[in-house]
Amino acid sequence: MVHAAVGRLVGLSLAALTASPALAAGTQGDWFASLYTGEGTELRNDERVFALFSVFNALGFDQGPVTRKEPVPKVTYHPVRQAVRARVLGAEPEVRKAADAFFDAHPARLERYLAYAVGSGQPPFKEGAKGKDLAEMKGFEAVLAKAWVGWKLDELMGQVQQEYRKSLKSYLAVVDQPLTRARAVLKVPESSQAVLVVNLLDAHDAVRSAQGEGGELILVVGPSDKPNVEGVLRAFAKLTIDPVLTKRVSPAAWPGGATVLREAQLAGVNDQSVQEYASSLFSTAVALRAMEANDAAYDAAAARGYFGIKEVAKLFDDGKPFDTWVLDGLQRVETRRPVKK
Repeated sequence: MVHAAVGRLVGLSLAALTASPALAAGTQGDWFASLYTGEGTELRNDERVFALFSVFNALGFDQGPVTRKEPVPKVTYHPVRQAVRARVLGAEPEVRKAADAFFDAHPARLERYLAYAVGSGQPPFKEGAKGKDLAEMKGFEAVLAKAWVGWKLDELMGQVQQEYRKSLKSYLAVVDQPLTRARAVLKVPESSQAVLVVNLLDAHDAVRSAQGEGGELILVVGPSDKPNVEGVLRAFAKLTIDPVLTKRVSPAAWPGGATVLREAQLAGVNDQSVQEYASSLFSTAVALRAMEANDAAYDAAAARGYFGIKEVAKLFDDGKPFDTWVLDGLQRVETRRPVKK
C-alpha cells in the first residue's frame, strides 16, 4: 500500500511538471545541448550533478526555506526537487543502502562529493575523478552508477529538462559582463573555461563551485526567483580565493579572526569557521565589485557581518597578487568591526 501511494504521488508530481505543452514536448531532445553566452561562458545541465543531488535528497538532504517551524518544520522545495524526491524516496532501496554505507565510510563535506562528481566521467559513471586530492572518495562513481540505472535517472531528467532549460536561459544575457569583470579582478586566465550549471535539486539560492575536468570552473547555482548573478560571481571567486586561504589563513596567522567571526555571526553571518568567513567575505567583495554595486550594497553586506568589505573590494584594484595582501585585508576587516563599549 505504501509503495502504491508513493507511486501515485510521483505520478501526480511529474504530471504537474509536464502538463504544459512546452514541458511535454521537451521530454526528449536538447537535454544534452549547451547554451553559450556571447563571451563563451557555457551554460549546461549536468547529469553528474543531477545524479549526485538525487542521491543526497534520497538520503535526507532537506536544506531549503522553512515556512513553518511548529509543530513540524515545513521546508519548501522547487517543484522539480519535490518530484525527484518523491521518485527516489520510493524507488529501489538498494541504491540508498549503498549510498548510506559509502557516506558512513566517507564522512566528507558535500563540496568534496561535488568535486568528485564533476571530476568523474559521464553516465554510466565508469570512471571516477582523478587526482590525489580526491583519492579518498574513490569508488563513489559506483554509487552514482547504481542510482543512474536503478532509479532510471535518465528518464527522470528527460521529464524535467524544460524547467532546467528555462532556468539556464534566464542567465544567458546577464552573466557575461559581471564574469568578465570578476575574471579581471582575480586575474583568472581566459584559458580557464567557466561553466554555469543550474541545479534545481539544491536549496533556494544555493551557490557552489568545483574544479572540473580540463580545468573547467564549474559554478553550480540552485533555484532562485531571478538569476542569482551575485551567487555565480561568489562561486567563481571562491575557486581562486579558497586555495590561497587554505595556505594563508589560520588562527595563528589571524589571531583576531575568532572574535571577528563571533561578532559577524551575531550580525547574521552563517559561516562556521574563520576560514569560511574569510572566503565568504572576499568572494562577496569580488562579486559586488564585478557587479559595480553602489555604496548601499556594500553597507548592507557590512551590516550582515562582512565588516570593511568596501575597503577589501578596493584592494583587488591595486594589481597585487591576492596572496600577498590577504592577511592585511583581514586586519582591515578587524579594525572595521563594531567595537562594543
